[in-house]
Amino acid sequence: MSKIGYVRKVFPSLTIPVTVRSEAIERGNSEVYLDALTLEKMEDEGWLKTVKLSSASSVKTARELTYELGRGEAEAIALALEKKDRLLMDDQKGRQIANLYGVETTTTLGLLLELLVDGVLTREDYRRNVKNYCSQGWITAEVVQEFLERGERLE
Repeated sequence: MSKIGYVRKVFPSLTIPVTVRSEAIERGNSEVYLDALTLEKMEDEGWLKTVKLSSASSVKTARELTYELGRGEAEAIALALEKKDRLLMDDQKGRQIANLYGVETTTTLGLLLELLVDGVLTREDYRRNVKNYCSQGWITAEVVQEFLERGERLE
């Protein structure tokens, strides 16, 4: 199952800001990423919703955060603050800043661990997915090892 498929098992719906949609779906489609097509389908089904930041303070927060982060990460943090919702973000710097604002965050690997704890994934499925996700080269070997060990320690 794809990373996006697992997100769908944890979140009843997902709300993203306009810039994230532009980056993930529009640019993803132009660069022929399969996840972009999946996201577009989920949007058509109503599971994925794109919204504009609705308050002046959210727009201001996003603008201020762009000094430290990309525009998509900045808007995602501002939206999570506005909605008082948990934020799914793999970018470490973005998560650190979100946590400074009091936003609860999780990562893709964190979602996989949640699914293991909830019994949705077997240990073997968990290990395979952690290794598969990490083979894309975005995550250090230390982080991979940490999540593999966390999965093994569960009773």
